[in-house]
Amino acid sequence: MRKTWDLIRPTVVLVLVCAVISGLLALTYNLAGVAALENAGYTEEELAEYGGVALPEADKLVQVEVETENSALKYVYKAENGAGMALVLNVKGYDSTKMEIMYGFDAEGVMQGIKVISDNETPGIGKNVIENQEYLAQYPGLTADAVSGVDTIAGATKTSGGIRTGAEQAFALFEQLKGEVLGQ
Repeated sequence: MRKTWDLIRPTVVLVLVCAVISGLLALTYNLAGVAALENAGYTEEELAEYGGVALPEADKLVQVEVETENSALKYVYKAENGAGMALVLNVKGYDSTKMEIMYGFDAEGVMQGIKVISDNETPGIGKNVIENQEYLAQYPGLTADAVSGVDTIAGATKTSGGIRTGAEQAFALFEQLKGEVLGQ
C-alpha cells in the first residue's frame, strides 16, 4: 500500500498545485478587469475621431452588444441622437492581417462614411488606397444596391476589393441589425 501511495502522490500534488494556480489566475483576471477591457472597444477620443468620419451626424457613439454569426463583425455602435449606427468589421485586404474598418449608416441604411482604423497593407500600393480620399469618398451616399458599382483600384485590387467587400457585408449586417440597434 505504501508503494502505491508513493507512486500516486506526485500526481496528486501536481493536480492540486495546478488547480490552485488556475484558480488564482482566474481571480486575478477577473479582478484586473481584463475581460472588460477586451470588449470595451475604443477610447472616447478614438471613437469621436472614427465616428466623426464614418457617421458625422452622430453626437456620440455608444457600443451595443448584438448576437450575430458574422465573424467579421467586431463592434456595433449606435448614435445617441438617432443619426444611425456604425459597424466595425475585420476585412481581408492584401495582407493576411485584416483591416479594421468602421462603416457608418444613417437610419435609412445609406452609408454616411468609412474610416480605416487599422491595417497592415503594403506601403505605396495598398496604403495608397487607404489614404486615397477620392476613392473613399465614393462610399458616402451609397445604398446596398449601389456598392457593387464601386471600382477597385488597379494595382491594389485586393485592398480596394476588401474595402468594397467589407461595405457589402456592412450593408447586410445593417439590414440584419437595424431593428435590434435602432428600433426599426
